[in-house]
Amino acid sequence: MSRRLTLLSESLLLGVLVFLASLPLVTAFAALTAGCALLRDEERTSVGVRPYARRLLAVARTGPLGFAAPAAAGLALLLDAVAVRAGLPGHEALAVLVPVVALAAAGLALRCAAAWRPGLGWPAVLRAAVRADLYGTALLAMASATAVIISSSFPVVTPLALGQLVLAAVAVDARRSPSHA
Repeated sequence: MSRRLTLLSESLLLGVLVFLASLPLVTAFAALTAGCALLRDEERTSVGVRPYARRLLAVARTGPLGFAAPAAAGLALLLDAVAVRAGLPGHEALAVLVPVVALAAAGLALRCAAAWRPGLGWPAVLRAAVRADLYGTALLAMASATAVIISSSFPVVTPLALGQLVLAAVAVDARRSPSHA
């Protein structure tokens, strides 16, 4: 029971750290990836600012693709949402597709964040995430939708919801790994 409460409290603190590191927006995916790396790390003693900053720096050192690709995908989805609201031709189809694609992208992004390991390039991480079980990705997409709904209703819990998303991503990733099968 004590380990479960420790994991819960660490995930809540981690959510605050991920939230703060995500404030520049372009760093959101790297912040999420660093959170997953820290929570997954079995050699750590506890979640804290310094261990998280070390993981964030390690993620940042993997190159600009970890920043640019998620930001570009988010921008494309944002522009599609603007097109839907503006009533541009085809907005009826986009009104259905944009939320579905956004949920799929969120599930895949969480898969990528949890699959990242030091020394592993982003193309290899993406391949591993795409090959992962569809059920786990769907679980993460639903967790993302739940976090968005709760955070939009109660914005003050957004950092806590991020921590639970990190915990969910690491749990789904551990569920599929051979050592936990």
